[in-house]
Amino acid sequence: MANGNGETRKTVAQIAKELIEQKTSIEVLKKEVQTVATVNTKLDGAIDKLTEISGSLKSMLAVHDEKLSKQEDVDKAIFNLLENRRIEAENKFEDIHSRLNKSVKDLREEVELSQKRLMCEIKELKVNLTERVGVLEKYRWIIIGAAIVLGLWAPQVFDIIKTIQ
Repeated sequence: MANGNGETRKTVAQIAKELIEQKTSIEVLKKEVQTVATVNTKLDGAIDKLTEISGSLKSMLAVHDEKLSKQEDVDKAIFNLLENRRIEAENKFEDIHSRLNKSVKDLREEVELSQKRLMCEIKELKVNLTERVGVLEKYRWIIIGAAIVLGLWAPQVFDIIKTIQ
């Protein structure tokens, strides 16, 4: 409807219809606001829980950092102990090595002395044996000579003995 001023008037039905649409929109908006409020409440709860978890994680991390630092100290102590043991073992090895070398040197010297003594004794025995063999050979030739002489005279001596008898 036109009022003559160039304005259009709305009818009551149109106004009622707009009013109902607006009420419906308001109701929808109220439900959305309630949904958003519920979501906000849930988000607040989640944020609180995340805050608690974050605090727990911080304390757990602090405990783990402390354990790690203690473990690093223990590792350093073990490393130092191992290094000391390695040095001790190396020193003992060097000591044993030097004692072993000295023992080998002493044994070598003793073996050389024993070898020299044995060689001298063998030479003495050789000289003694040579002298003895020389004496034995001399007696052998004497005995052989005597046997030859006896062998040549024996028939004549037997003949003389036969004639005497």
